[in-house]
Amino acid sequence: MRTKWLAWFAGRFCWSLSSIMRTKGISDDGRRHAPSRRKLSRPVERSTRRSLLRATAITLSFAAGATDAFAFLLLGGVFTANMTGNMVLAGLTERTGYPSMLVGIVVAIFAFSVGLYIAFAIARPRPPVHRLVIVLLMGTIAQIAVLLGWMLIPVPIGVGGQAPLVALSAFAMASQTAVSKRIEARSGVSTTYVTGTITSLVADFADAKAQDSFTRIGVIGALVVGALCGSLLIGVTPTLGAALPILPAAVGIALLVVGRRTGRVSYAGFG
Repeated sequence: MRTKWLAWFAGRFCWSLSSIMRTKGISDDGRRHAPSRRKLSRPVERSTRRSLLRATAITLSFAAGATDAFAFLLLGGVFTANMTGNMVLAGLTERTGYPSMLVGIVVAIFAFSVGLYIAFAIARPRPPVHRLVIVLLMGTIAQIAVLLGWMLIPVPIGVGGQAPLVALSAFAMASQTAVSKRIEARSGVSTTYVTGTITSLVADFADAKAQDSFTRIGVIGALVVGALCGSLLIGVTPTLGAALPILPAAVGIALLVVGRRTGRVSYAGFG
């Protein structure tokens, strides 16, 4: 009987010791092993993903500012990113060249709406990264087409030449808007218009709610800086103004590709 109890006690002792060693991260052969890398890296992955998405939003906002500067100054005084501004311009009947401007406004709004529909159809809610890349790539190709069209169409460009460039530019901005909407579903950050971003920023500040103010302010500032850079480059040569929006669009694609390992993307941390 005593031998039986000693065997039982030895078995329980060995089992307890083995449990303690596993808890401490020590394998049965005496070697210490690190806890799961996935558990350790998850907070780091989330922080990295959030930083990449912040950079993407700010970069695309810069592109929108540069695009609107080019369109307003050289494509008949319309906006291809800011549809609210076009609505206001449509009511300015006393403006010089109103009929041709109205044609550009109608084309911009139509192309923007079609672009949004196509982009949202490709990138459904909570899309995988590769679908966001596809949408941004479509917009970048449209921007390249604007540049090529500007270089090939003789100057001065009439309404017939402006309309396709306006349509392509508005399609590109719709693609960027859809991407920003998909990766940011609730915080009020937009990369093509900032009225809602300013409203969300001030409302959360007044309500003392937590928010990612850095990103919101960065998006607003980037839009202005993009327009300023676009205007300055147009002063050098209009072709540079047409080329400028391509660079931040390409950077946005690169940022999304870098973050592709994170799987599905959301700006949930911006709220």
